[in-house]
Amino acid sequence: MTHISLEGELQIIQEIAYDCYNDMNEPLFSNNPSLSLPTPYTISDTKNKFIVVGCDALALFQGHRGDENYTTGCMSICNDNVGSANASCSGIGCCQTSIPSGLQSLGMKVSSFYNHSYITSHCGYALIVQEDQFTYSGNKSITDLLGIEQLPMVVNWGIGDEPCDAAEKKLDYSCKKNSECVNRTITIGSGSSGYFCQCLPGYEGNPYLPDGCQDIDECEANPCNGLNGVCLNTPGNYSCLCSKGYKNNGPNGKCIKDNSSNRLLLIVLSLGIS
Repeated sequence: MTHISLEGELQIIQEIAYDCYNDMNEPLFSNNPSLSLPTPYTISDTKNKFIVVGCDALALFQGHRGDENYTTGCMSICNDNVGSANASCSGIGCCQTSIPSGLQSLGMKVSSFYNHSYITSHCGYALIVQEDQFTYSGNKSITDLLGIEQLPMVVNWGIGDEPCDAAEKKLDYSCKKNSECVNRTITIGSGSSGYFCQCLPGYEGNPYLPDGCQDIDECEANPCNGLNGVCLNTPGNYSCLCSKGYKNNGPNGKCIKDNSSNRLLLIVLSLGIS
């Protein structure tokens, strides 16, 4: 594990799959990594992508969710050599696809149609990777991956196997003061993948610790437009106390010039003249 988020995510390092041949088109080395996660951990479908890189690569991805098995594949080819690879991951040099939510395992395997015999790069690669941690850049990515064995991916986590409405009634409920419960929207088989906690709006900190969510002093950012008003911090919120001649332009808004007295004066004058 390299990073954990309080809102139900953690980053881990996952091996990539590769299939390499020598100059004689003979198998050189390969790797078919796998991963199995215990409940309630699942592979994030929103933060990860299944990507295949190479000019002669066919990769399979397998996973399971409860009693369900899932298999998908992706093929990456080039017209003749690495130099013909596109800069975009659209099938020539690179192929990518999404994965379903709730997967608790993965297995990857890469193979070659022609033993990489007609291209200058003798390897194909497959990776489940955090989407913003890998950018495909044509032939450079194909050659650079030769020296990479691992890349980051994101795993979802939750507390228990019950939704918030059931968890809130139990003595071991984890969300503390000034926090709220959030249901995980992922299902594992026929059951729930639990919940996580987050601080209420206007608070920050660790929602799993007593008094972990502390009030944010919004007035430090001076949201009341300087000399036209005074900011009053309140628990989880703030308000603007406007100076004379100014008014608040809405909930938590800034102080703006109040022209209502001028309008009233004009009305009185008009009536008097009439």
